[in-house]
Amino acid sequence: MFLEELGGKSILEKVHKIFYDKMYAHPWMGKFFVDIKQEVIENQQTDFMVQNFGGPSNYVGKLPIPAHKHMYITEEMFMIRQKMLEESLIEAGVIPSHREKWLKIDGAFRTGIVKKKVEDCEKRFFTDEILIIDNPDKKQAA
Repeated sequence: MFLEELGGKSILEKVHKIFYDKMYAHPWMGKFFVDIKQEVIENQQTDFMVQNFGGPSNYVGKLPIPAHKHMYITEEMFMIRQKMLEESLIEAGVIPSHREKWLKIDGAFRTGIVKKKVEDCEKRFFTDEILIIDNPDKKQAA
């Protein structure tokens, strides 16, 4: 089982702490997490990936597509996220073959999360807003 090969849940917790430190600090990506406690999302992501890596099914949150359907997440954003995840895996000491497999499993959610245009987003519930966060670097360049 891949979870055991990695070294168990503790390595996922380590990777997700490093990863979300990066995400929350990022001037663009961090804006998606303004009202979400970092510890909560780290724990949710760990439980979700434990399940996807062959461990117990303790995850009780929304699946990726329903959880992100109201967010305008572009291919550029997804690639930034993937780069930060890869950096986090390296910093946590995950060996190359395991990094590759982790990124492949994680990348399988890309098609359900990335939107080509804002109109591809959907509200999760009636009072929801479509979350569009502009790249602050592009605003400065304009």
